[in-house]
Amino acid sequence: MDNKKITIGVFVAAIVVYVIGLFPEVGIDSGKYAAVSRIMFENGDLLHPQIHGHAYLQKPHLIFWLSTLSFHIFGISLFAFKLPTLLFSIGSVFALYKLTSLFYSKQVAKLAALVYTTSEMMFLYHDDLHTDALLTANVIIGISFIMYFLQYKKAIHFILGFVFLGLAMITKGPIGLAVAVFAIGGHLLLKKDWKNIFNPVWFLALPILAMVLFPTLKANYDNFGWKGVEFFFWTNNVGRISGSYNKTVDGDISFYLHTMIYIYLPWSLYALVTLGSHIRSLFGKQVNRFKRPEYFTYAVVLVYTGIISIASQKAPHYFFPVVPFLSIIIAQFLHKNILQTTGSINLKWFYSTRNVMLALIWIVVFLAIAFIFKTNNFFIWITVIAGLFAVIYFVRPKVDMYYKLVLPLAISSIILNFVINAHFIPTAFQYHGGIRASDAYDKLANDKEELYTYKFNQFETYFYPKKISHWVKEKEDLYGLVKEKDFWLVTDKKGIEEVRELFGNRIGDEKVFKHRLISRMSPAFLNPATRDSELENIYLLKIN
Repeated sequence: MDNKKITIGVFVAAIVVYVIGLFPEVGIDSGKYAAVSRIMFENGDLLHPQIHGHAYLQKPHLIFWLSTLSFHIFGISLFAFKLPTLLFSIGSVFALYKLTSLFYSKQVAKLAALVYTTSEMMFLYHDDLHTDALLTANVIIGISFIMYFLQYKKAIHFILGFVFLGLAMITKGPIGLAVAVFAIGGHLLLKKDWKNIFNPVWFLALPILAMVLFPTLKANYDNFGWKGVEFFFWTNNVGRISGSYNKTVDGDISFYLHTMIYIYLPWSLYALVTLGSHIRSLFGKQVNRFKRPEYFTYAVVLVYTGIISIASQKAPHYFFPVVPFLSIIIAQFLHKNILQTTGSINLKWFYSTRNVMLALIWIVVFLAIAFIFKTNNFFIWITVIAGLFAVIYFVRPKVDMYYKLVLPLAISSIILNFVINAHFIPTAFQYHGGIRASDAYDKLANDKEELYTYKFNQFETYFYPKKISHWVKEKEDLYGLVKEKDFWLVTDKKGIEEVRELFGNRIGDEKVFKHRLISRMSPAFLNPATRDSELENIYLLKIN
């Protein structure tokens, strides 16, 4: 980690892969956020987000504001939609480095930043963009500033800290502030720093947060009255935890343990080795069994992970705020063990788990380009082979231990996500019927012909076509289109017969597109021999 050329090279390579991930298409939640952003851009109403003609409440405003601003600068595109969040996350990498430097050496800080940067969750959710990426970035930047305030007592650190925590709140609700309370409060409590705990200066955070939150709260009140304000402060976060908002109940309290295995690649087994060793130390004979220069990392890992583990609603991206704090824990522990004797039992575990993760990652890489979506693209193959040779070089016995344990995994993660961003996801989205129907509409329809959707409940047709589609919700609404002249309609197998029955010989062009949601890729879909059996039909119809 002291070799600047290698360090810079790895970070630059990771950023290049992030940038490649700005271009692949998006669907499901990310497609919905893109659609809301486009509608906000086109109607110019920054305070009242909308989707399919109705006010949108589920997520606060920040991601939509940033995307709208980016659309004004770059035009409407996936690149413009995803770029602002990536810039915040790059800032959070530097913030994590500075935060770690307050308590540990610069070498540990660099390693923590590298682990965070090359974790699968960081790559995945800047391609398939989720609000959790922007939430996490603002949380780590805000906590970093507040920790600097506690160290140096500068007002600017306090102000900026709570500004960024306010931004975290208008990204996904009060959970942004809650994570910071877990981190800072847990740290001060375990340090028994009563002076800072009861410092009245914390009350000055309230007007700062109020100013940041005011536009979002006003918009929610304008659209939904006090129910909108209640949704922001309670229903959106607590309601998902208790199950009162989303009735889906997942009782698997180990969900985030096994989810971490793939979502925190390539560092997930290192995390298990580190956490396992720390748990064992609690039962040791030494006096100060768990003495650390900081406790904010474990405060978040234990408290926040515990809350989302018992929550009724679970999703992999909810784990995102844990990633930077877990990265600090791993970096400190790995660095400590490397400085110890080579006979350390932990080092043996690190070597073993490194080999397991390397094997897993490279099997996935070659399956992706040689079997699942076979490619002859020379650039893809030459990059993969170059990455493999780099990994082989750094696992050699004579290489420095730091490089052997860190660089092969970091390089492998970068190559894996290069394949995902440059090849796998773009190819998989060729099977997204709604997007392909939108492309066909752009080519076939003239500027006066509108686009409608019926029974197709995805949001892609609100972002990708040249004209935002109109939602036909019920069959009764479909009858309202009988008097319309020359329009296009997207529907699925549930709606096609009703459309044919109603419009009969008025149907002109009829295009059929194969469809599969990228979030529901089954083993049968990934197998080229059985893929067709997993595909549904999406129809684009011209009604004359």
